[in-house]
Amino acid sequence: IGRSFIDFVHPRDRNTFASQITSRLAVPKVGASTMVCRIRKYRGLSSSFGVKERIITFLPFLLKFSFKNVNDEEKVVYLVIQATPFFSAFRLPYEILPDIAPFVVRHSANGNLEYIDPESVPYLGYLPQDVADKDALQLYHPDDLEYLRQVYEKIVKEGGVPRTRAYRLMAQNGDYLKVESEWSSFINPWSKRLEFVTGKHHIIEGPANPDVFQTPFTDDDRCKAQKLRESIIRIMNEVLTKPAEAAKQQMTKRCQDLATFMESLMEEPKEIEETRPEIHEPDQTYYERDSVMLGGISPHHDSHDSKSSSNETPLS
Repeated sequence: IGRSFIDFVHPRDRNTFASQITSRLAVPKVGASTMVCRIRKYRGLSSSFGVKERIITFLPFLLKFSFKNVNDEEKVVYLVIQATPFFSAFRLPYEILPDIAPFVVRHSANGNLEYIDPESVPYLGYLPQDVADKDALQLYHPDDLEYLRQVYEKIVKEGGVPRTRAYRLMAQNGDYLKVESEWSSFINPWSKRLEFVTGKHHIIEGPANPDVFQTPFTDDDRCKAQKLRESIIRIMNEVLTKPAEAAKQQMTKRCQDLATFMESLMEEPKEIEETRPEIHEPDQTYYERDSVMLGGISPHHDSHDSKSSSNETPLS
């Protein structure tokens, strides 16, 4: 209470909503005006008080406008809106619904959509203002374009087609439903050229995804998904895995142990020199003295010979 109604209207629908109000005020009409728009869904506090963290969702509604003087004594005009929610007409994949009223779609000779029946909203999921001036041919399944080209050739030659065979029409969620259509056209009597084509579409079968209002993948979503795929590849190729990290830590520990052992070897000769009795062997070479200091073990000494040739490779 006390809030502006336009605050609850989807940002993409606000211009259409405002133009409906102004046109209605400028040219008064008998009866109510209608339009389809999305209204923000209330985010309750049942789960927690973190309302700002939850995603804002909008639901499609059919709005009927009328203006009334509530009090004749006050010169105040009130806008009265009757809002009826739209729900997807389908509940199951590829559902066949009985007694579905057909809906009308009109597009110009260059393919731009000029009119889409509000009755199509629960079946296709599009809001009229979302598809205005969009390419109608983008709604056709690529595999049906060959057949539809023949249909359009017949429309141009004969002015219309009584009823086509079933073909696929894309819903707002990106899936396709099957329709059969009756086609008519308008030829400009002066230019003798085709002005627009009107199709009355009869639904034969619903789409694979029955929720026609579900948001399809956008270019941003595809780009984000591709970046995530690339990051997964990088993780598998660049980030050190747990087994590799454990192996690295184990190797580091072995290197540290080896370094400690070597340091102890380098310190050990001094202790030996201090505790062993002095041995006078003037003929010993430098490498022979080393072998004595290391406990008499050397690859250059025979177990039965304490002498080593000066030509042998020194211990590295």
